[in-house]
Amino acid sequence: MEIIRQQPHFCIGIGCSAGGLESVCDFFQQVVEKTGAAYVVVPHLTREYPSRFSKILRRHTNMPVHRVEQNVRMLPDHVYVLTEDKMMITEDGYLKVRRRYHREVINKSIDIFFKSMARSFQENAIGVILSGMGTDGIEGIKTIEDYHGLVVVQDPDTTEFNVLPQMAINKDDPHAILPPADIARFLLRHLGAYNSLT
Repeated sequence: MEIIRQQPHFCIGIGCSAGGLESVCDFFQQVVEKTGAAYVVVPHLTREYPSRFSKILRRHTNMPVHRVEQNVRMLPDHVYVLTEDKMMITEDGYLKVRRRYHREVINKSIDIFFKSMARSFQENAIGVILSGMGTDGIEGIKTIEDYHGLVVVQDPDTTEFNVLPQMAINKDDPHAILPPADIARFLLRHLGAYNSLT
């Protein structure tokens, strides 16, 4: 399906930490159709070293992949990846970044982005939790639910690190619990059904 829009109608936020790169690549290998959505990947990265996350991800998708190092306008069918030592929100059709404060010892980048995505896109916000440790993202998916958005979580049995997905399942009632490739297929069906009605 060929979808042409100046602004993305949906935003798909993908949060992950330990073991997340492989899951993200598995997801994007199955995104084989244009949906009109913007994809924003929020991985946990070390402050000190430049990340190769976006470079590796480019091998697994035909969509343009951007390292978000400064404020940027979101476009449909583009992939945006948060860079190291940054925090990011979405507002008024833009991704806006700032430095991660030294006092932010605990990384809450997924929560920060998911909450802003819920406020900006409301029922058209889609939060995806993939492999990881810790609890970052749990508050964010609750906010997405509050705005009637969609939450999808990777099946913990398919993760390298299952703490974050299992916590998301325990704390929330996600719309689907699937392996990464099946999450992509699920969202393609979901967005395809929406686009067929518009």
